[in-house]
Amino acid sequence: MKVVVVGAGIIGCSLALSLLERDHEVTLIDPHGIGSGVTGTNYAWINSHKKHPDSYHAINARGVEHWRSVIAPRYPGTVYFNGHVEIAEDPEHRSTLISRLNRLQSLGYEASWITTDAARGLVPVNIPDGADTALFPSEGHAYPLTLVRSIFTELESKSGFTFLPEAVTEVSGEGPMLTLQAGAQLQGDAIVLCAGNRTSHLAGTAGAELPFVSAEPGGAALGYIGYATARDHGIERLVTTDEISIRPDGPDALIFQTLDLDRLAAPGSPASDETRQEMGLRLKRQLPDHVLEVTRVRVGERVIPADGLTVAGRLPVGGSEDSGLWAISTHSGVVLGPWLGDTLAREISGGPEEHLLGPFRPGRFAAEQKSFPQYAAPRRPGEQ
Repeated sequence: MKVVVVGAGIIGCSLALSLLERDHEVTLIDPHGIGSGVTGTNYAWINSHKKHPDSYHAINARGVEHWRSVIAPRYPGTVYFNGHVEIAEDPEHRSTLISRLNRLQSLGYEASWITTDAARGLVPVNIPDGADTALFPSEGHAYPLTLVRSIFTELESKSGFTFLPEAVTEVSGEGPMLTLQAGAQLQGDAIVLCAGNRTSHLAGTAGAELPFVSAEPGGAALGYIGYATARDHGIERLVTTDEISIRPDGPDALIFQTLDLDRLAAPGSPASDETRQEMGLRLKRQLPDHVLEVTRVRVGERVIPADGLTVAGRLPVGGSEDSGLWAISTHSGVVLGPWLGDTLAREISGGPEEHLLGPFRPGRFAAEQKSFPQYAAPRRPGEQ
C-alpha cells in the first residue's frame, strides 16, 4: 500500500515506522518538521492515572505497557519507570487523592499509601509532617522528542519512505487524496491525519465531523510548561504536590506544571512576569536549598476531541464507513502515541480491529448529537 501520514509528532512518526515495517510505502508530511507541535511541549507523564471512563483507562494502561515492553528496550533513554510520588496537604487535594487511589486499586493499578518518611526517601522535596503521601510505582516520565528523533533516523534509513516539509490544505475521501499548499495533489491507498488540533479542520475539508475543544484563552486546551535548571536536584521520579507538579529533565534540569495557573494561558502569548515569578516561587518552595533558574515557560496546546476522549480509526465520509481516510487524535498523545501507531498500522494493513478502541472510533461524531458537555479543564493535582 501507499500510505500518506499527515503530522510528524510522536503519533505520526510511530505510525509511519510501523507501516514501513509492514512493507508499505509511506509519505510523512509536516511543514514544521518532526516533533514541532504538542510532542515538543509536553509534561510526558506515562500513566493511566485519572483516566475516565474505564474504557479510557484501559487503553492508557495498554499505552503504558507498550512503552515498558516495546519502547524502553528498543530506545534506551527515552523513558524511565521510576514511579510517581504524590503529596497532599490541602483538604481538597487529600480528598481527590483518596478517591483516585481507591479507584486505581480497584482496577488493579499499582497505587499505595506510604509514610512521609518513605516519601522523603524517594523525593528530595519539602514534605510537611502530616501530609498524605502516595506512591504510584508503575508510572514513568518520557523524553518524547528524543524518541521521535530516533524513530525518524530509522525512517530515513528505510526504502519506501519520503518526508515532505509542506502544509496540507485539504483532504478528500475520493482516492483518497490530499492537496498541498503549493497546489500539488497526492493520492494514496490510505491517508492518516495525525496533525494535532489541525486534524479537526482537515477532516472537515473532507466532510467528516470531528469537533475538538478550541484553544481559547483560559480554556482547557491551553496550559503552561515550565523549564528550570537546578544543578544536582536529585529528583529521579515524578512529584505532585498541592501547587506544583515536577519531573526530572536530566540530573540538572526540571520540567514543571502549575495547573491552577493555566487559566491565565493564551495562545501565542508568553506567560506574564507575574505568572513566571509565581511558578518559580512554587518550585523554590519545594527545593529551598537549591539554586534554581526558570529558563523558559511555554504555552502548550492540548489536543482534546470534543467529548474529551481519544479518536482512532477510519473517518466516515459521505455516509461511507469504508473511506481511505483515517485519524488519530488524543489528549494522551505521548502515552498512547506509540501503541496507537502500531495498532492502527495493523488495522490499515487489513488486520483485525482492536476491540479496546471500539468506543473511540471517529464515527461517534457523525451521530445526531452536535454538542457536548464542556470539557473540564485540568486544574487540580493529578489531572494533567
